[in-house]
Amino acid sequence: MFTIIDSKQMGSYSCFFQEEKEQRGTFNFKVPELHGKNKPVITYVGDSTVFICKCQECVPLNWTWYSMNGSVQVPLDVNMSDKYVISGTNANETRLKIMHLSEEDQGAYWCHAIFQLGESEDHIELVVLTYLVPLKPFLAIAAEVVLLVAIILLCEMYTQKKKNRPDDGKEFEQIEQLKSDDSNGIENNVPRYRKNVSYF
Repeated sequence: MFTIIDSKQMGSYSCFFQEEKEQRGTFNFKVPELHGKNKPVITYVGDSTVFICKCQECVPLNWTWYSMNGSVQVPLDVNMSDKYVISGTNANETRLKIMHLSEEDQGAYWCHAIFQLGESEDHIELVVLTYLVPLKPFLAIAAEVVLLVAIILLCEMYTQKKKNRPDDGKEFEQIEQLKSDDSNGIENNVPRYRKNVSYF
């Protein structure tokens, strides 16, 4: 029988049985693993979310929740009751509720368990989105439609103006022709006088 009383004794141990054929057994002693959520938690600004971190078939001495500030773990301020609510600190699972989410709350959150022979931890990723994010594809499509309609209208206006220009030229030519015809008529209606020249 082998008893582990110190965290320094954690690790792998093997035992051998000397019989007709040697048999070997290997045992790995380590702190229990924690189980959080493997996939990121996605939520929206203003909502609330709950993280669950558990240890199956074990009860840690204590639980602690941390957030990441760069590369430094910062313990959550449990006194901010309007922001964080932590429950189950002396059970086999702990829950962290974050309220009134903002984009600044986005990041990694770590649950840390303390056992008699060591410590263990796991993390959960939080992604906080604004309500405009799901609308961005629709807004992009709407902008493309508006731009396309504007281009079509401009093309139609340009084509219409181009069609009207030859007619204006013809009308101008007709007016000039009428003016010249009128001038010719006036010249033709003026009586012509024969100039008589007398020679003495």
